[in-house]
Amino acid sequence: MADAPGRAESYPGSVISGQTASSLAAATAPLFSSFGENLTLWRDGNVVHWSYEGQTVIVAQQPDGAAAASFVDVPTVDEVSGKPAAAIYRRTAERRYQMTEASCRAMVADMTAFFSGEREPIFTFTGARSLDA
Repeated sequence: MADAPGRAESYPGSVISGQTASSLAAATAPLFSSFGENLTLWRDGNVVHWSYEGQTVIVAQQPDGAAAASFVDVPTVDEVSGKPAAAIYRRTAERRYQMTEASCRAMVADMTAFFSGEREPIFTFTGARSLDA
């Protein structure tokens, strides 16, 4: 009865568990209390961008449901090319975040460290992204 009026369709890949959603909300509370109104969040498909004062953490959901994060620093002028670029970091111990309370808290702790200015040894420089694209 998929075409019955008013009947909701099922999208198995798009269902959010209420328990997972509340765990994520509880885990992200420290971000909002630490960075307040200067913290922005936007979503583009399965990718979420968290930004604070020019720094961005890009969290992408993987096909298996886990998430991987890239940590992008404030853009600066590249000394060699003279063009704007942003340094990209990853966790030194590569971490994929699961949608569990403990993993959400670990992701928030990593984001808090990055937004607070910590880099090595927690994060490893992996490259730079030119902003002249």
